[in-house]
Amino acid sequence: MKKLLGLLVMLLAMFTFLPGIWAEDTWQSVTDPTQIFEEGYIQVIGISEEGQSRYKATRAATVVAQRDLLEIMEGLRLSGQTTVRDGMLQSDDIRTGISGFLRGAVKCGEKYHDDRQYAEVCMKLNIRGKGGLYDVILPLIKENKIQRVTPELPTKVYKPKLVPKVMGTEVVEETVQKKVPEMGDKAATVKETVSETVAVVEKAPPPPPAVIFDGLIVDVRDFKFRPALVNTVVTEGDKVVFDPSKILSPILVERGCGGFTTDPGKAKALLESWGSKKPMIVKGVGVVKMTNAKVSSDDAAAIYLSDQESNLLAQAKVVFLLK
Repeated sequence: MKKLLGLLVMLLAMFTFLPGIWAEDTWQSVTDPTQIFEEGYIQVIGISEEGQSRYKATRAATVVAQRDLLEIMEGLRLSGQTTVRDGMLQSDDIRTGISGFLRGAVKCGEKYHDDRQYAEVCMKLNIRGKGGLYDVILPLIKENKIQRVTPELPTKVYKPKLVPKVMGTEVVEETVQKKVPEMGDKAATVKETVSETVAVVEKAPPPPPAVIFDGLIVDVRDFKFRPALVNTVVTEGDKVVFDPSKILSPILVERGCGGFTTDPGKAKALLESWGSKKPMIVKGVGVVKMTNAKVSSDDAAAIYLSDQESNLLAQAKVVFLLK
């Protein structure tokens, strides 16, 4: 019994004091853009050259990881075909907002290999959450400064067309002039009042839908759609149905422009975790500049009307279903 107890204590000590041995197996690079936006962070593993002391090898591996993080982050899309690097070159505001962002990188593990004298360092950079990339660029999105360097973004906001609605009738009177014959060949002009009953028509928005949806899945699996810091949903006439400016600031920091996944079941589960119980599934009809999902006019109207009732867009309860 004592031997068994001693073995358990020894195993517990190994888990407690040597986490790097076990953590190494869980390290996984997250560098693909779709995976980055799905997981909400970039994660890289820097490796030093062999034949160095623990300190030098660890420092070298850290520098490699930081360099890789910067390269991957700069390659992320702002929107359309504009990357973070392009945005930083075009805008002082974007460059200033992102320049110190790498300081938010956190070390998620390190290991030194005594046999070959090299080190591995895992580093992570959050896209979402407090201190993440969305938190940094939030003022730029709200002030439309990102849109100013990405001219491919639509700017006109979509609203459904008003529909005629008969409110009642009213009598309209009009005075007209008529010529009437007099004696001989002469004609006289007289005034006459004519009454007419007409319908009173008012332009009103469409009625609310019979079913209120509280989440949105945009299926763009038939197209070459790419996740970006600014993804939008637009109509066939390129009017904006959904973009980051519609999202509440705390929600934008936490969720970005919504979720991304390749699995319909995960899309529903993600929306459910955000409180959505009845999501609408919309089939995209096209993609503009790879980051703007295009939907039909009927679907745009349905999204708009459900949003008026459930406020789903402001809460970023939107998931893009990718191939």
